[in-house]
Amino acid sequence: MRDASSAVELLTAERAALAAAVARVPAGLQSRSLAPGHWSIVEVVEHLTRVETGIARLLLKRGRPGESGPVPEGKTLAQLRLTPELIAHLRDRAHRIEAPERVRPSGTANPAAAWEALEAARGELLRAFAAADPDALDNAVHEHAILGPLVLRDWVTFVAHHEARHCAQVVEIADALAASGTDLFRA
Repeated sequence: MRDASSAVELLTAERAALAAAVARVPAGLQSRSLAPGHWSIVEVVEHLTRVETGIARLLLKRGRPGESGPVPEGKTLAQLRLTPELIAHLRDRAHRIEAPERVRPSGTANPAAAWEALEAARGELLRAFAAADPDALDNAVHEHAILGPLVLRDWVTFVAHHEARHCAQVVEIADALAASGTDLFRA
């Protein structure tokens, strides 16, 4: 079993980085998209909230005593871990990953409400993780749309690496807004 405190530390570190990136941009610009089809900072935060809320629900549902598998044929639980290669793929902003419809942002949140919802989702995730049966975390498997089947424990670590990917996106948006000479940056 992996150390739960290291997963929580990673979640905390990535959230701090995201908070710093979001804080670089005045609230009045956080809803601005750089181009059609590109998310604003608020939409990134809303997407992260949807993902975390879903994973908290997954932990509550599958993190009960006695939960296991299904392990794909020809695979072992050890092969269903979040590997350094999968983490690198997840964090790599050089390739686009299309978010499934269920976790796409609605685009209707305001910056303060979006951040508040993300913080609430983190609380739900941490409570679900703490309440989950350790054996279920290490033996239950759930399919990720992009990464394939993962053991439940690695879904928590996934949240941190997923947030890091989107933190880099927020930095890209902030840099582009600052470079555009937007007046709100000079206020």
